[in-house]
Formats: sequence, C-alpha cells, structure tokens
Amino acid sequence: MKRLTMSLNSKSIQAAIKELENYRDSLAAKTELFVDRLIEEGIRIAQQNSGGYGKYISFTKEVQSESNRTIGFLIAEDSNKIVVEWDYYGNKKTAELSPILFAEFGSSTLAEVLFDISGVGQGTFPGQKHADKGTWRYKEWQDDNKGQWKQGHGVKPTHPMYKADMEMLEIAERIAREVFSDGI
Repeated sequence: MKRLTMSLNSKSIQAAIKELENYRDSLAAKTELFVDRLIEEGIRIAQQNSGGYGKYISFTKEVQSESNRTIGFLIAEDSNKIVVEWDYYGNKKTAELSPILFAEFGSSTLAEVLFDISGVGQGTFPGQKHADKGTWRYKEWQDDNKGQWKQGHGVKPTHPMYKADMEMLEIAERIAREVFSDGI
C-alpha cells in the first residue's frame, strides 16, 4: 500500500477515509481471487491424480468471504458409487464402495495411509476374513463363474487430495505474487 497523507481538515480526512475503504475492498477482492485461483489449481492437480476413478469423482470448490476473512474449500465427492457383488456362503451380497476413498487410500495390501489415522490402514477391516500376508481372496459372483475363488492384492492409491494439498502449498507464493503484483 502506498503511503497515506492527509491534512487535518474535513475534506482531507474524508479523502483518506475513502482511500482506506478502497484499500479494504481491493484487499478483500484480491484475497478472494487468490483463494479461488489456488483452489482451481488444486482441482486440476486432484483430477490429474484420480487415476482410474476419475469418472466416479467430482472435485469442486467453495469460497466463503465475510467481513475480513476468506475461506476456501477443495471438495472431493463421489459422483457415482462402485457397486460390487459377491457370494457369501451361497447368498448374493452387494456393497457400495467410495471411489474417492479408494483413490486416496487404496485397499488391501496396496493401501497407503500417508499420515496417522487411528484404526485406518492395512489389516484394520473389522471381521476381516480370507486375507493372507500380501494377498486376499474373494468369491466372484457371476452366473458363469459362481463361487470361484479369486485372488487380489488391492488397489494402489493415487492420493488426489493429498497431492493437491502438497502442490497448493508449493504454488501459494507464486499465485499470491501474481494476484497482488500491482499492490493492494
């Protein structure tokens, strides 16, 4: 911000007040633009890292500005669920799975949790059965292959949200310099 000078008269004080109000409004608008651009980059990075689940996940943003603060959110949601079917002792079972959770954390022996979350990670599924070290088994439910045991190793995560978060930290200063380059 440039230096503010004024005289001690009504007209000069009113001009200084107007200049400060313009500064406040400019700062708020640029801060909102900064947050918006940063989250747009986060969305782009998350989409690039969603792997084969990209068609099942939507990434959106929400920017909230009030009084003298701006908050931005990068939101990942399942746009579609993955439905799986299997044989459980002669009964057909189904479950809806979350693509964003598979993309972020993976599953089974290929799961990777990059930060400590109590009770989450390999071997923590309650009542886990049919799992051996390095693999797991399941019965495939298809009319022509009913009851056949299959072997799986899980899903390797692509960490779309984690990578977006890390990259946004890296580029925040560059975007701030671009947005605020002409001052505030």
